[in-house]
Amino acid sequence: MRSIVLLLVLWGAIAEAAPDVRMPPGTRTDGSGQLVSGRGLRETTDFIARELDRKGIVVRKIGPYRSRGIELTRFLSETPSTPWLAIHVTRSAGKTMIFFVGRPAS
Repeated sequence: MRSIVLLLVLWGAIAEAAPDVRMPPGTRTDGSGQLVSGRGLRETTDFIARELDRKGIVVRKIGPYRSRGIELTRFLSETPSTPWLAIHVTRSAGKTMIFFVGRPAS
């Protein structure tokens, strides 16, 4: 129950931050507007990490870790100029999704 509440809070905090990071090949937007990667969690997180390095965006990577059947990797931006505060890459039920969490207004 706690993990469901946590996911709902995370989804509620997700903003429409325009991603300035290139996504892995095969990534698409599903019917609900969420980014769905065509690759697994590791390939997706490795691709995003390389892209962030290439762009010179400093992040703190947390994970990957698993809790109650959901795998999660987080990239927390330490570069104040990014329009997003974090990128969450989750894998659940065989589906890898990418979420951008918007930076709060100052």
